[in-house]
Amino acid sequence: MMPDTAPYDILFMDQAQNEANTVPTPNDINGSEILIHQSTGSRLVRMQQRFVMKFGVQVNPIEAHNMLYVAKSTTVPVPRVYAIYQSPSENESVVTYIVMEYVPGTTLLKLWAKLDQAHKLSIAKTLRTYFDELRHLEHPGYFGNITGGPPLDDMFSATEGAQEVKTSFETEDELIDCIIRIYFLETGDRMAHKTQYYQHVLPTILRGNGSPVFTHNDFQRKNIMVRPDGMPIIIDWEFASWYPTYWEYSTATYSNGGWNDDWHEYVRMVLDEYPNQSLWLSSMKLEMWS
Repeated sequence: MMPDTAPYDILFMDQAQNEANTVPTPNDINGSEILIHQSTGSRLVRMQQRFVMKFGVQVNPIEAHNMLYVAKSTTVPVPRVYAIYQSPSENESVVTYIVMEYVPGTTLLKLWAKLDQAHKLSIAKTLRTYFDELRHLEHPGYFGNITGGPPLDDMFSATEGAQEVKTSFETEDELIDCIIRIYFLETGDRMAHKTQYYQHVLPTILRGNGSPVFTHNDFQRKNIMVRPDGMPIIIDWEFASWYPTYWEYSTATYSNGGWNDDWHEYVRMVLDEYPNQSLWLSSMKLEMWS
């Protein structure tokens, strides 16, 4: 429960929307409908029928800024961002609140088994247009997040060597060197000889076209909402960053789980395939985290 008048800072406000219809604040959370309650420090609640608020100590304002960037720079449909707030919490941590448009519909994960081939193909073709447009965004000249920091991936934030990664990478070589260093710090002596092997082969294997592309970096069916009219909307942009061309396909295949249905057939329709880079990155992640 929150106090009725908890203090908070406003990091962003859609003024046009706020004038027409007051945007909810952190003080309006009590009594809202809980949609998702994750113990990892993130909740999603529905407010005033047309808004959702995502908040928690593990929610980062950059997720909202990623959506604002995509909305401004492309025609790719994303949930509209109305406000970003922050307030102090216990243990000197900070709680971030992102107020977004409520997108009615069902996740593609829940719908998939009920869809026929024609509907799956239609959704895949639409998603392809989204990613094609993202790939044509003018890159900033580095591999990293939109503010110039490190890429937003668990590899660069939830590993033993993550604290060493302070900024973006100017070249693919710098990115590869960091991946190998993080792998060694995460696995230690257990995989010391494998680290030496990776130092030998990965500089020639983990190659895109040399240029960063804007990448959602969590392309899974659970992160695609299908509206009642059939329009797919990509949600959860918290890991989006500028990555090599192969990264989107690699994370999509790594997160495919049990490979127990035909989803992979449509992933390759939506995204350019990079099976070689994908297999190597997936192997590294399994060795680090399993």
